[in-house]
Amino acid sequence: MVERKNSWLPVVALTIAAFVFNSSEAMPIGLMTDIAEGLGVSDSAVGMLVSGYAWVVAFMSLPLMVAFSKMEYRRLMIGIVTLFMFSHVLSAVSTGYWMLMWSRVGVACAHSIFWAIAPPVAVKVAPEGKGPLAMSMIITGTSIAQIVGMPTGRAIGLLLGWRLTFLTIGVIAFLVLMVFLFSFPRIPNDMDFSLRDLPSILGNRALISIYVTLIIIVTGYFSAYSFIEPFLDRVAGLDKVLVTVALMLFGFSGIIGSAIFSREYPSREKALVVSSLVAVPLMLLILRPAAGFIGALVPVLLVWGIANTLFNLVFQAELMRIETRATTIAMALYSGLYNVGIAAGSLLGGVINDNVGLPYISLFGAAICFISLLYGVFRMLPLLHPRRR
Repeated sequence: MVERKNSWLPVVALTIAAFVFNSSEAMPIGLMTDIAEGLGVSDSAVGMLVSGYAWVVAFMSLPLMVAFSKMEYRRLMIGIVTLFMFSHVLSAVSTGYWMLMWSRVGVACAHSIFWAIAPPVAVKVAPEGKGPLAMSMIITGTSIAQIVGMPTGRAIGLLLGWRLTFLTIGVIAFLVLMVFLFSFPRIPNDMDFSLRDLPSILGNRALISIYVTLIIIVTGYFSAYSFIEPFLDRVAGLDKVLVTVALMLFGFSGIIGSAIFSREYPSREKALVVSSLVAVPLMLLILRPAAGFIGALVPVLLVWGIANTLFNLVFQAELMRIETRATTIAMALYSGLYNVGIAAGSLLGGVINDNVGLPYISLFGAAICFISLLYGVFRMLPLLHPRRR
C-alpha cells in the first residue's frame, strides 16, 4: 500500500520525466540535417533513428514489462531514468552512426517501460482522489514537450551542436533522477502476473476493444499528422513562422485536453470517448477545405489536438479501470500498439503522398478514423459500459 501524502512533488517529477521522454523521442527530426552532416550519413539514415525508435517501443514494450513485472515501482522508475540518462550521454559522445543508433535503442527501451508504468504510478502517488488530475499532468508534460521541447532542442543544436542537445536532455534526466532518489515513495508491486496469465488479459473483450479502436484511430491520425508540416507549407501556403506556430498549437491543445479530462472524468467518460472519436475524423475531413483560410485552419488544428489528447487519456483511464490485476502489462500492450499505429500511419501517409498526393492525405486519414468511430461507438462502448438490466 502506498503511503499517500499531500505533496505533489512525485507527480511533478513524473511530469518533467514525461516532458524529457517525449522531447527526446522526436529530437532527431529537428536536427536531421546537422546529425547527417556530422556523421556523414544521409537524411534517410537519420530518419531511421525515428522510425527504428518507434518499432523498438512497439515490439519491446510487452517483453520488457513482463521481465520487470514484479519489481517495486520506485526501483524500476529509478532504473529506467538511469538508462535514459546514460543513453543520452552515449548519444552525445557517439563517434559513428551505429553508436548513435544503439544509444537510441537504449532510450527506446527506457521509453517502453516508462509509458507502461507512468500513468498507474502517477495515480498511486497522487493525493487521495486526485488520480485523474495526476494523469492529465503527465499528458500535459508531453504537450509542453511539443510546444517547447523539440524547438528548444533544435535551437541548442543549431547554436552549440546537436551533441549538446542530447547532453542537455541527459542533464535534465539526472535532475529528475535525484528527485526520484530522495523524494519518491516506495510503491509495492502487488501485481501477480506470469506469462501463463497473458491469455486471460488477451481474452478480456473490453480490453481488446480498446486496443482495436486505438490502433485504428492512431493509424489514421498519424497518416495525416506525420505530413502536417509539408501540408501546412505546400497546401495551406503558410510561411515558416506560421507553420511553427501552427505546430505549437498541437502542444497547447494537449494542455486544454488534459484540463478537460481532469475536470470531466469519470463523471462524463462516455461523452468524452464519443466526442473525441467524432472530432478526430471530422477535423481531418475539413482540414483541406480549411487550409485556404487561416481563421478556419486554426480552430480545426486546435480541436484536432484536443480530441487526440482526450481519446488517449480516456482510453488509458478506462484500461486501468477494467484491468486492475495486471495494469502495467495492459499499459505496455497499449504503448506498443500505439507505436505500431504511429509506424503504420507514417508508412501509409508516405504511400498516399507518393501515389495520390499530399492534399488528399487528411481525407484518407479521416476515412480510417471514421472506422474507429463506428467500432468504438458500437463495439467498444457497450463492452466498457454495459447497460444495466
